[in-house]
Amino acid sequence: MELYIKAGPDGQSVGDCPFAHFVRSVLAYKGVQCQVVPCTQETKPGWLVADHGGKMPCLKNKEDIITESGDIAAYLDKTFPEPAFFAGPQVDQISAKITGIFPALAKFVKTVEFQPELEEKLLSEIETLDKVLGSSQGKFLCCDTITMVDLSLAPKLLHLTTTLAAFSPNTLEKVMKMENFSKYLNTMMSHDAISSCSYPSEVILWGWTQARNK
Repeated sequence: MELYIKAGPDGQSVGDCPFAHFVRSVLAYKGVQCQVVPCTQETKPGWLVADHGGKMPCLKNKEDIITESGDIAAYLDKTFPEPAFFAGPQVDQISAKITGIFPALAKFVKTVEFQPELEEKLLSEIETLDKVLGSSQGKFLCCDTITMVDLSLAPKLLHLTTTLAAFSPNTLEKVMKMENFSKYLNTMMSHDAISSCSYPSEVILWGWTQARNK
């Protein structure tokens, strides 16, 4: 089994993609061995470019090839059902409430000149998450059993805290005053499934700096 992902600045190490981080965290949680293959635009396999538009992350398991991170995670969960994630309608409802966090972060961070309306939108999305966490019956989004949505969200929060610390520390200070969010952030960043496949903050900032310069 191989996982093709965005490479870092040296073209060989793991890159800054939070969606690849999500897939790798699912693999780590399930205890599944998988060869991780970082790729640049120039080093992607020919079949990946020709048959799948070069999309990454891409999981290749014998004849099975999957390219969307959510689809890859679902495939892994079905193929390796243990240990199980907490799942059900409650998880789907919470997922729908917090889908706006990463798009709001991307718009805010990519805009070099500070725009208060973009900060307000981002803070509003984090406040929604803070309220969800406040009503949780445990340390994760829904309860004391982790969900796939937790593992999807955590890499994005790593990007959030890293980029805000570098580009907008005043915004980060506002975010970290949200107690439920702050506590949850510590829980997820220290979880083995996330920390074991993380990457240096310099790699995250490398990726976002490229986006800010476009």
